[in-house]
Amino acid sequence: MRIQKIINTSLEEIKSKKYNIYIGISLGNKWFSKENLEKYMNWSLEHTKEKVLFLIADKIQAINYNVRNKSDSANTNLKRAIRRGNEMKLILEGLKSKLSKEKQKKVIILTWQEYEEQSAFYKKYTPIIYSDFEKNKKFRRGILDLVKSLIKDREFSEEEYLKFSEYFLEEFIDLFSGIKIGKDYYGLYLYPQHSSVFSFMKKIQEGKLFSELSKKLPKEKVALAIVN
Repeated sequence: MRIQKIINTSLEEIKSKKYNIYIGISLGNKWFSKENLEKYMNWSLEHTKEKVLFLIADKIQAINYNVRNKSDSANTNLKRAIRRGNEMKLILEGLKSKLSKEKQKKVIILTWQEYEEQSAFYKKYTPIIYSDFEKNKKFRRGILDLVKSLIKDREFSEEEYLKFSEYFLEEFIDLFSGIKIGKDYYGLYLYPQHSSVFSFMKKIQEGKLFSELSKKLPKEKVALAIVN
């Protein structure tokens, strides 16, 4: 595993284990195979400050299913997303069980529902982000344009792109500030591929885009490492 790109940090800071590390697992990203997850777990344990958090984006995957699988009910799509999340959690727990007892204590695995319930940043700031999306036309247009640039397999209606945008709004705060669970702050986000999402978030963190919104958000700015 090699670091391909970093944002808001340096190689020296990562090597010195400045941060607790978290990995957001997108269920639609085929890179997250069992083999690659094991590599990520081992790499993160070698480079983290104290703990490693795996966040499974299962519940919000239903947002994508609801747009792409309209023939199924919202409840059916949610159950499908949760089922896939449980499958991913079993894989991660199996990998964790292979570690020493000491290392097992350092690995935290959360579903999206658990994250919603435990994340201080999510509970406090996600309503603010949704409110700005509703009231600030420039912010809404910026999100919509980003989403449209990311989804290229087929055309969707404006209403459908708005629905897709909810996925990004849900994960917005952890991409901006990281994750705070109790006393633990996870400030380095690990992901396998670079995306225009990260460049977009960097501009907001720096106040170059939507500065009024960024002023309402935490002072903490998450660092990013593209590792594969």
